[in-house]
Amino acid sequence: MSNQGFINILVAEDNEVSRNMMMGILRAQGFNTHGAENGDSAIKVTEETDIDMALVDVNMSPTGGFEFVKHTLSKGLKIPVVIITGDDSADLLMEASSLGIAKVMQKPVAPDRLIETVHRILKRKGLNPSPLAVQAHNTRYTPEELMDQTIELASENARTERGGPFAAIVASGEGQVLGTGKSGKAARFDPTAHAEVIAIRQAVEKLGKDDLSDCILYCSSQPTRIGKALIESVAIPEVYYGLTHEDTGGISEHKQVKEAVYTQLCHDQALEMYRTAKADKAE
Repeated sequence: MSNQGFINILVAEDNEVSRNMMMGILRAQGFNTHGAENGDSAIKVTEETDIDMALVDVNMSPTGGFEFVKHTLSKGLKIPVVIITGDDSADLLMEASSLGIAKVMQKPVAPDRLIETVHRILKRKGLNPSPLAVQAHNTRYTPEELMDQTIELASENARTERGGPFAAIVASGEGQVLGTGKSGKAARFDPTAHAEVIAIRQAVEKLGKDDLSDCILYCSSQPTRIGKALIESVAIPEVYYGLTHEDTGGISEHKQVKEAVYTQLCHDQALEMYRTAKADKAE
């Protein structure tokens, strides 16, 4: 099995768009791929085909990813499994560790990370796939595909009770994912912990710049007021969203919000501090 053409990889994911994306990336690398929409169909694939590795979503119905892994273990199948999830809780990581999961990857899965992970795990198993056929694999997603991924992240976030059905993705103009964000429970205490804010933070860190004028933001619902301020600050020119504030019962743009009163105070001291800081920086 040193030839990639004879390496079989199972992709079990109930979201058809995500499943097809991952399968397409792997096929472009020369692997044989086998799709499954839930744990039961994934089990059937293992009964009919010698699977070398499996990428499995945790939350599938009626049979999820962990149930699939438990079945393979009960049958003595030595299939390295990568769990795909939007949940980063300690409980999930502990269960994955107890089941001998090879890797836990967060959604949405970046193409380069997927390829790197697959090659590393296969080599660990004793298989030797050829060097990356597409070293700079830049998968480009359509706006509809990116929005579908965003909605999937939001749904995953709601199911795991991490912070509600809210998620966001920052992508390049060519459709490459640069940052993802999900609202968290901490949002009750951290007013900046909103999905679009977290996604923008990731994109800025990845690109090493705070000018995102060549990027597009995808949100499961309309951005919050804080999100809108940040969007303008980093100059994102285009935003796609699934639901309005009215749909989610959030704050409507039409509602009156009392503005804060701004009063200048201690101008001279503040100006002196600013000039001193600028001078120190210039030295």
